[in-house]
Amino acid sequence: MMAKKRRFLILGANTLIDFCKCDRTIIKLLCTYVGQIYLATPVLCEINEIAESDCVELGVKLVEPELEQVMLATEKKGSLSFQDNMCLILAKEHGWTCVTNDKPLRRACKLEGIPLI
Repeated sequence: MMAKKRRFLILGANTLIDFCKCDRTIIKLLCTYVGQIYLATPVLCEINEIAESDCVELGVKLVEPELEQVMLATEKKGSLSFQDNMCLILAKEHGWTCVTNDKPLRRACKLEGIPLI
């Protein structure tokens, strides 16, 4: 029997907030059974529901974007926030699956060919 290939996931702010409000152990289960979860530090700074120490405890790896990625996220126009642009850029550059329920971010990911959950 073949082992299932683990995914690499990046969370959008709204999904992370939903998991924290519902049951944050879902995050740990995702890390264990679905794939490694990454979170851009600008997204972490945007929300109050979770701290850096919680991320470490739950198995979420924080990603500090490079200056070039920050500049690109700042320049993007359209309906995406800076944080959503950052998720999009990181997902595209690293081949990660974007986990979001944000409609504009989902549309942008589909246009860029980025896998979604």
